[in-house]
Amino acid sequence: MSKASFTSRRAPVHHYVLAIILGAILTLAVSVAVGASNPDDFWLAAGIGALCAAYPAMSLGAKVFVSNHTVTRDPHGEQSVELQWMRQAGAGAFLDVLVVIVVASLVLAISRFDIDALPVLLGLVALSAVDAGLRYVAIRHRALK
Repeated sequence: MSKASFTSRRAPVHHYVLAIILGAILTLAVSVAVGASNPDDFWLAAGIGALCAAYPAMSLGAKVFVSNHTVTRDPHGEQSVELQWMRQAGAGAFLDVLVVIVVASLVLAISRFDIDALPVLLGLVALSAVDAGLRYVAIRHRALK
């Protein structure tokens, strides 16, 4: 790779600085929020929150400020086979989850069960993720067979 093409693929220095600043601000915000949620051990909780938030926050800063200069967008990226498979899997999973919600709503309305909403909603989120993942694997397997 020639030096000219390498230097043309770099972001301006101030974009790297902005990425670090955004990452630091987001890390600090998460750290303070986690520490405030546990006032007895504020510094320990804040430290753990900072450790957990630092990498995603810095990655977001790089995505926002740096990647526009360093990553070339594929003009045909929206036409990829994998994206089509994911769309098919998502559409099928949506219909599955919709049917489960309708059936569960009818059962709850008829039987008059009293249940907490949070476990049910978390179960629906898990169901949709597992369903979409399994559908994607099945679609991929059929296509590559």
